[in-house]
Amino acid sequence: MKSPWNQPSLTRDFAILSASILFVLCIISLGVTYSTYTHHARDVEDDLEKESLRIERTLATEMESASYILSSLGKQIVLDNDRSYIKLAQIMKSFDNKDYIYSILSWISPDQMLVVSSNKGVLDKAVDISDRDYVKKAFSDPWKMTIGRPIEGRVSGRWIIPVAMGITDYTGKFIGTIMISIDIDALTERLSRLIHRDGLSFAIVSKTLIPITQVSDDKDFVNNNFPLKRLVSVNFSKDPAGLISRGSAFIGSSSYAYYRMATDYPYIVLLAYDPRYSDQTVRGLIWSRILLLAGMALFFVIFLWIVRVRMIKPIIELTNIASGVARGQSFSPLKGGPAEISGLATQIVKISEYIDENRRIQNELRNKMYGLRKAREQAEVERRSQSEFMAYVCQEMRNPLNNIIGGAQVMKDQLYGPIENRKYRQYAADIYATGNMLMDSTQDLLTLAKMETDYIDLVEKPVDVTAAINKALRFISDKMQAEKLGIKVQLQEPMPRLLADEFRLQQIIMNLLLHALGQTLPEGTITLEARLISESRERQYFALVISSTGTAPYTTPELLELAEQLLHAPAPSHSAKLENLLKEQTDVSLELAKTLIAMHGATCSIRHLPDNAVAIAVFFSGNRIRFTEQQS
Repeated sequence: MKSPWNQPSLTRDFAILSASILFVLCIISLGVTYSTYTHHARDVEDDLEKESLRIERTLATEMESASYILSSLGKQIVLDNDRSYIKLAQIMKSFDNKDYIYSILSWISPDQMLVVSSNKGVLDKAVDISDRDYVKKAFSDPWKMTIGRPIEGRVSGRWIIPVAMGITDYTGKFIGTIMISIDIDALTERLSRLIHRDGLSFAIVSKTLIPITQVSDDKDFVNNNFPLKRLVSVNFSKDPAGLISRGSAFIGSSSYAYYRMATDYPYIVLLAYDPRYSDQTVRGLIWSRILLLAGMALFFVIFLWIVRVRMIKPIIELTNIASGVARGQSFSPLKGGPAEISGLATQIVKISEYIDENRRIQNELRNKMYGLRKAREQAEVERRSQSEFMAYVCQEMRNPLNNIIGGAQVMKDQLYGPIENRKYRQYAADIYATGNMLMDSTQDLLTLAKMETDYIDLVEKPVDVTAAINKALRFISDKMQAEKLGIKVQLQEPMPRLLADEFRLQQIIMNLLLHALGQTLPEGTITLEARLISESRERQYFALVISSTGTAPYTTPELLELAEQLLHAPAPSHSAKLENLLKEQTDVSLELAKTLIAMHGATCSIRHLPDNAVAIAVFFSGNRIRFTEQQS
């Protein structure tokens, strides 16, 4: 079954995956080849650097040993006042070591004539060597070692490196030159034993590029690996060591060529790595890794074949079975497929039956949800109707209550004449007080009913809290005098302003005070405290604290912790407050105060204390606090 390109297909994706795996393996093979060659090249360069440094150090050690021998021999000659040629020959003979690389020690007279040697003693005929540059340097700069270029010894007949040192006595008079001959063949043999890597050849040349010695099967080693033009173009003072050429993975004849200028002596160490060894090493490394990749490729091929036979083919058959089931055909099991896919095919029929049953259940749930939504809407309409009816009843009760209160006040104050019977006057005063209480409760119920029907909006502005508290106190002053209660007001100075509805804030304070009055013993004292509590700029709150005990019930840390708990707690649901209030017959003024507090985004805590006392704390969040600077 063919599928469009914008739709996934197991068969097509399997072919693309197979081709991608082969392509990735080829890319990995190329990467491994390049990485192997790069790693090998880095190892060769490191080995060249290490070997050249080892040769340079060995050469420097030999030169330092020669300098030590020359200076020691010179000091012994200076101490000998006789200085006869026979005595000089004996001293040199004592310093001559046949097992070492220093073949001959010689004495050169001040007139630059070779007169004594350690191997032949006093020469029958002095040899003129005034043409040697190292002899001239030793004469002009005594007690310093000077190294000459390689020469063939006139006495020994061997190629040597002459090292000379001029000698002066205690008075500074030049008395002759000591020369030591370093056997180049012995030095070469010693240096060749230092090479640890197979296929590595080296040579030592002077600063003027004159060959001194070499260890290589190639007779023309220096010219083949270190072309003269490249060596001449090197700035040895700026780059004392480095590569002249680098081997290539594609050009088998190219080799690694490295040079190092000796630090203290006029020699250059040249090293080259035979390309045949390099190719063999790289091929060995690459083949071992390519074989590993070939094993991985074989594994992937087998894995893809298993996926094709065991998964993709049965899934295609399962698709045909599912199509038949969808068309209403009878289920036919797979032939030769995996047990898991056969089980999956069996479940397709059950899934189809489950989908039909689920669709039926969803239709039933949809019908029930529709009925519940209609019932909720009907309940909401009934609740609003009750709130509107209660508001209408309270509004209609106000006029009769005003008439009753007015008539009771006329009778209580005896405006139209005295009432002789004292009980009538007492009844009139009770009717007046009860009427006022009923009027306040009716007004509170009317306000709650308007809140339930969303007829009340807050008109918020920065309010002077001190003025609001004073107005609330004036409203309840008569009741406090009648109950013989005192009030202690503690206000913070300076008092910040509060963003609130001024009339509703007065109503909150007055209703909370009325609730506290009902919980205070006769001739008791109520405490009203208003202040700002803060721990930082981000954690500050405005608190109103009312207590019927006459003392502040909370400390500042307790207020701060209580504010954090209340303002971060989820707000309680206030739906159908009016209906619940009428059923429970609780304090209407207190519930009104709670509702108004919640409308301001504030919260309150009412804690009942022993002896019928109460402690009320109201907290406004910091975003409602307005300081004088902000008002201006």
